[in-house]
Amino acid sequence: MRAAGLVDVTAAGCFPVGGVACDRLETATVRLVRAELLAAGLTNDVEIDAHLAAVDAGELDLTLAPLISAWGRRPG
Repeated sequence: MRAAGLVDVTAAGCFPVGGVACDRLETATVRLVRAELLAAGLTNDVEIDAHLAAVDAGELDLTLAPLISAWGRRPG
């Protein structure tokens, strides 16, 4: 933003979702990309099933990636 000529550039971050909503999102995402994870050799069915079971059991504290907001103003 500074490179674009803005001044008074500021940023703030937060973790917008956690808890049950994040658990559901994690489960849906893993199920959606499961085939791609396996095809890329990044994991196997046993590991994926164990991860999904841990999410379902509430054993993980999941959250989304932080949401970063930045702002600035044009000089003058």
